[in-house]
Amino acid sequence: MRLTPRPPQPTDFAVISGFAQSAEELFYIAPYADYPWDAGKFAEAITARLSNTVFTLDNTIVGFANFYDVEPGKQGFIGNVIVNPILRRRGFGKAILQYMIELGFRRHNFREVHLSCFSGNTAGLLLYRKLGFKPYAIEQRTDYKNAAVALVNFRLTPEQHAGSGLELDQVTGKLADI
Repeated sequence: MRLTPRPPQPTDFAVISGFAQSAEELFYIAPYADYPWDAGKFAEAITARLSNTVFTLDNTIVGFANFYDVEPGKQGFIGNVIVNPILRRRGFGKAILQYMIELGFRRHNFREVHLSCFSGNTAGLLLYRKLGFKPYAIEQRTDYKNAAVALVNFRLTPEQHAGSGLELDQVTGKLADI
């Protein structure tokens, strides 16, 4: 099986926006969005983002991710990471993140790749640490229910990524193995 990255097509927006299964899940993916996620608003929101990437497997959309708050040659945040609900818990989220990390370091020449994760997203918090990301700040935010939550900011350098056990050159090979 081969996971294939590609740019989004207009027909993808309704599919991807439908992956969020609840208001809480959508909050973790796109805290600015209202549930259910409108395909047009999703398409509009990603226009200001870098490297909007759809991941497919045998013509089925597996997931999506992009970069935001980009400082060229310095850093970018991985955002809008979402996996098709029928394909979750199979390692695709990890593969998508590994691809985006490589893309940030290799293509965009980032010295740091960042991401943010809300405190209630335990699976995300654990995965990011497993990939070598280190927390560096916590911000207080308000969630979709108007409750206070913590937003944990993580960063990854090429050296930290190498220490995670996955060399950058191996990431593409691992994607091909999926």
